[in-house]
Amino acid sequence: MEKRWFLLSVVSLGLGGFLAFVVAMARTPGVYQYFPPGYFYYALIGHVDLAIVIFLLSFTLLVWNRVYHANTRIAFYLSLLGFLGVALSAFLGKGTAVSNNYLPTIVHPIFFGGIILFFCGFTLGAFSVLKSSIRDIISPDPVKNAVSVSVMLGILMMLAVIPSYLRAGDPSNVYIFYERLFWAPGHIHQFLNGAMLLYAWYYLLALLGKEKRLNFLRFINLSFLIFGFLLFLVPVLYADPISMPAKIFTEVSYAVGLGIPMFLHAFNVIKGFKPDVKNPFSSALLLSLSLYFLGVLIAYAGIKADLRVPAHYHGTVTSLTLALMAISYKLVQEYGYTQRLSAISRIQPYLYGVGMILFILGLYFAGRGGAPRKTYGTGYTQDPAVLFSLVIMGIGTLMAVIGGVMFVLYILRLLLRGQVYHGLQEDKG
Repeated sequence: MEKRWFLLSVVSLGLGGFLAFVVAMARTPGVYQYFPPGYFYYALIGHVDLAIVIFLLSFTLLVWNRVYHANTRIAFYLSLLGFLGVALSAFLGKGTAVSNNYLPTIVHPIFFGGIILFFCGFTLGAFSVLKSSIRDIISPDPVKNAVSVSVMLGILMMLAVIPSYLRAGDPSNVYIFYERLFWAPGHIHQFLNGAMLLYAWYYLLALLGKEKRLNFLRFINLSFLIFGFLLFLVPVLYADPISMPAKIFTEVSYAVGLGIPMFLHAFNVIKGFKPDVKNPFSSALLLSLSLYFLGVLIAYAGIKADLRVPAHYHGTVTSLTLALMAISYKLVQEYGYTQRLSAISRIQPYLYGVGMILFILGLYFAGRGGAPRKTYGTGYTQDPAVLFSLVIMGIGTLMAVIGGVMFVLYILRLLLRGQVYHGLQEDKG
């Protein structure tokens, strides 16, 4: 089932990346007028849900399969149907687009059916590997340690929907309802992404011949679970999960429970690491670390409800995306789809990584100038500094999209060619 999860994740990333291009161009000076304003929010929702939520969680299930060899056939087909529902609703642009955080929502039966099916599949997949994963919770093997923690966080994330729903309030107030519903699960998802980022960093190190064992750091990952559980309790402890006290509690949980362990692990990763600019695993690891700490630096510098918010989370999230892209190059070799990687694998991490750095810096400086989030066009400002920052964002977007397209097309070509080849071989047999 690994290969099927792999294909699902790559296709989801490709569609989400296309919608990211639409979103970025719709707020880039000089070109935004060529993109329909009415479709902006559907594209934004589709991008987040496909390229961040479904892509990352599908790849997470792939990793769980690799490590614990569970039977996730039913989970896969549920998730596949769910992916189709979410993608279809975003591209059709039907229903009410709600730009809430973490899992932006389209109020339409196709979207709801899709997201319910996908998360049913994800939950089934998580429980199928839970028993095997428990034994690795304090493993000195950094890969198994991180994967074990991610499994438990995945289950905790899904369970958090229950108390969140009970605190969500009146469904007719759509933004507040879905903001409350996905606040705690969405934040736990970020802890899961942190665990997967540790997996990716250590896995890439191993590919570079720098395998490491964990000493006291194998225990510090337990903070992910401790603070993840505290976030699970947010809808229980606070009458309003998105009240200011609840948000402060969440931010402190992030800084202590996620931030400190990630800093300690990053120091352990870079200790003795010597970058090789021609090796895609090395360049991806270096750029992943750079993106992550750029996102963290933006957060610690202080952010408000403007474009600095997506600047922060795009740094932390795309650090994982880039690392998983590099791991994908190893997977296509392991699966027998190619013996030798093309030059694309060496160029693509730089295009995507440097493009995302420019994109993030453009968002950040535009946000500092007052550019709002989730807003079409540039009619809100005539400030040359903000407009210049948005142009930088647009240039970074083009680079990242080109890098993303190169990755998706290259991997899909190998996967589809490999499927045909293996099918012909089976027929001959």
